[in-house]
Amino acid sequence: MDANTSGRTNDAGSRRLLNELQKQRLELQRQNEELRLARAEVEAGLEKYYQLYDFAPVGYCTVDQEGEVLESNLAGALLLGVDRARLLRRHLKQFVAPESFDQLGTFFSEIYSTRKKATGEILIPNSDGGQRLLYLEGAAFEDQSGGRRGRIAMMDVTESRQNSVELEHYRYHLEELVQQRTSELEMANLQLKEQAENLASIYKALQSIGLIVCSLTQDNAHIDIFSAGAERLFGHRQDTVLGKSLSLICPQEGSGHLLSQMGQWRQGHPMQSMNMTLVRQGGEQFPAVVSIHPFCKVQGEFTKLVGAFRDISELIEVQEQLQDMNDELERRVALRTTELHESNVALTVLLKKREEDRKILGEQVVSNTSHLVEPLLERLRKTNLTAEQRTLVDILATNINEITSPFASNFSSKLNRLTPAELQVANLVKLGKRTKEIAEIMHLSPGTISIHRKNIRRKLELTHQKTNLQTMLSNNS
Repeated sequence: MDANTSGRTNDAGSRRLLNELQKQRLELQRQNEELRLARAEVEAGLEKYYQLYDFAPVGYCTVDQEGEVLESNLAGALLLGVDRARLLRRHLKQFVAPESFDQLGTFFSEIYSTRKKATGEILIPNSDGGQRLLYLEGAAFEDQSGGRRGRIAMMDVTESRQNSVELEHYRYHLEELVQQRTSELEMANLQLKEQAENLASIYKALQSIGLIVCSLTQDNAHIDIFSAGAERLFGHRQDTVLGKSLSLICPQEGSGHLLSQMGQWRQGHPMQSMNMTLVRQGGEQFPAVVSIHPFCKVQGEFTKLVGAFRDISELIEVQEQLQDMNDELERRVALRTTELHESNVALTVLLKKREEDRKILGEQVVSNTSHLVEPLLERLRKTNLTAEQRTLVDILATNINEITSPFASNFSSKLNRLTPAELQVANLVKLGKRTKEIAEIMHLSPGTISIHRKNIRRKLELTHQKTNLQTMLSNNS
């Protein structure tokens, strides 16, 4: 290849390289313009983000794991009550009321120990000495260096909480009013139910009573109202008796007495529960209780009356039956009284006979004892008895004497309180035996005999120490 050919080849390569460089320069210019536009958009978006972040109505701040504030918007600093410049690089705890330290610590623990969003509430002191309640929401994230950070959103809920408390108070108050009103309505319902039952009872009672309302004239009373009870009682229909005289319900022989009361009724004097004989439509007469009360006073005189009429035929029949039963009962009582009197006389005779038999029996016992027992005891005493045997004979004689005594004094009744051993000791004391002698006879120790003597004195109510037991027993034997 010659020099000319080589030169042309180099020029062509240079031009190609130049064209490629120009293309790359244009591509770089285009990419640079795109980057510039993208950066402008990013800067505009970042500026917009910062504006939204700074001027957001909700407080935002970023803290590290120790709780130190790294970033904050204006609302966050305002909620914490400090300038943003004084807030950064300071621990959030410095702006919290002491009573919320534990809640703040728990909130931080939840942020960094879990991946879930944590919530909490803290109190912030005001400059006027009051406190505000902040609601916190936070979550953890990793920054570019891999460190753990926390983003916290803060909202002042003091007013809403106060409103909630007031609403809760109003709700409780409303519930109390509702309960009170409910109780009142229940009570009113019970009263209405009771009144309805009373009215039903009154209505049922009125069905058995005839009510008649009349207009009063100088010498008569004309029927204005004739109730359903009156229709059933007298047999007349209301439309057939309106305007007629009240004497319609009276027998001919009794109508004059009823109409003679007109003057009294016009003066306002009522007729209270008077028994009268009235007549039904078919002419049947029946006994009734009548109550008449005047009303509607005009120019000093009453012009209306209302009468209540009740059939007492069944009541009179029941009274007659009761009277018959009472007469029968009195007859039976009189008969029974006579029988009881006769039984009492017979019983008196029997008691008198029994007393005579008892007296005869007592005399026979005393006689038999004196003729059959005492001679034998005397013969026994005259035999060669030891001292102990003689004592026993004397005790036997004393006991027989007490058994056959027809009269028992109060003192003797007290002897019934003694035990057999105490009674034996008392008999030996009465015979003049000393404690040692009694102990030998009864084969007991002297101490035991002394206890028996004390019990005898207590039971015989011999509380005075100077009273001699032997003398008392001997005088009352």
